[in-house]
Amino acid sequence: MRSLIFATLLTLGWVAQAQSQPRYYTDSDVRQRVVNFNVYGQPGTVFRRIGADLNGVQPEVTDKFLPRLIGETGFSVDFNLRPLYLGVGVGQTWVNYAHRLENDEVQDVKARYWSIPIRAGLVTHLSDEVTLEAWPTVTYRKAISFEHSALANPVYAPQFWTAGIQVGATVAINEYVSFLLMGVMDYGFGDLEEGATWRSYTELPLFLGVRTGLRVSL
Repeated sequence: MRSLIFATLLTLGWVAQAQSQPRYYTDSDVRQRVVNFNVYGQPGTVFRRIGADLNGVQPEVTDKFLPRLIGETGFSVDFNLRPLYLGVGVGQTWVNYAHRLENDEVQDVKARYWSIPIRAGLVTHLSDEVTLEAWPTVTYRKAISFEHSALANPVYAPQFWTAGIQVGATVAINEYVSFLLMGVMDYGFGDLEEGATWRSYTELPLFLGVRTGLRVSL
């Protein structure tokens, strides 16, 4: 019994001493996240901006633009090149919108594109579990299909570029997996309907959405 009490007191003293001594980490003890793998979905909508002519004059608009629900899904890889992250991905974008003409006719457009986003990220760690992030992004999109309710063979842009920004945060689920939530704005540099004959002005798309998904960091 005395031996058991002595062993217990000796163990408690050793634990207390170990807790009171500071522990120092070397660089080899700190795990550096080098690569992030992201899977995401992005519901949103699309608006338009009417392009001005060479003199900066806005043309007369003769229709009403009707935004509809759009979506995007994809996969991306980010590389930690401190202090920046650089990433590239691949996905698909579904675009829906319509025009209401002066005679109240509604023309619907449905399109699908391959998307290849290229981005650079600024990541701030608010804590071990939460990061605040901003990602300026340039995206190349190539048409897969294009449908127009009033035209059997519409003329459309086979490809176009957009530029925008993704701002949001991630919350760690465990050591490797995080949940991400970001607001997304993407501005298009080309008219999706190159062959629209009923209007003489350029219509540039503005995509707004919310990106959510999972990230695996290695």
